Amino acid sequence: MGSWLLLLPVGVASPVKAAAGVSHREPLQAFPLSSLPAAARGLVKGSFKQGFRWNDLDGENYLILTETGAFETPGQRRRQDFDASQDAELYAYRFVNVNGRFSPVWQVTDFVRNCPLDLTAEFLPDATEVTDLDNDGFAEVWVMYKTACRGDVSPATLKLIMYEVNQKYALRGTTRIALPDVSVGGEKTPDARLRASRAFLRHAERKWKQFYVEFSQ
Repeated sequence: MGSWLLLLPVGVASPVKAAAGVSHREPLQAFPLSSLPAAARGLVKGSFKQGFRWNDLDGENYLILTETGAFETPGQRRRQDFDASQDAELYAYRFVNVNGRFSPVWQVTDFVRNCPLDLTAEFLPDATEVTDLDNDGFAEVWVMYKTACRGDVSPATLKLIMYEVNQKYALRGTTRIALPDVSVGGEKTPDARLRASRAFLRHAERKWKQFYVEFSQ
């Protein structure tokens, strides 16, 4: 694609890893989350983890990733003979700025509920990516995250979600545990929309291979 795709990280975040064929000539520039209008910020839940801004044929786009971290499960009765369970949530938001009006385009929401063990609900920041693999002028936005409630060395649920405009593509499975005495996990299943696109599926499988190992030796 050409040089119109401009990726701008929001705040302090790891750099975007551009796919093969994606280029930009402008330097990356950071800016604070407070740059979003109050109306848009009011829709964002959780603590800011990562964000990017880019321009494509939709206009000026913003991606915001947030996590709540663990919090006590609402409504539970406290007892002395067991540990309180916890919840955690994570969110990915895309906004588009059209003539100064910031409108939500899509939102990814996932969570862990009622977990009395070790809780995980977090994005893989190095996997966040904005591409244009089909060269149609509309960016593809990739986010990857894992969720788990576990008290041992076992795989977490792993999801790679991609949106092009408002169409969702997903590769879902588990992380891989590869230790001398434990070798488990690593399964993955693409959804029907992802299977139908050779270019998107190929890229998703490359990303999965890069990030799916959680523990190894």
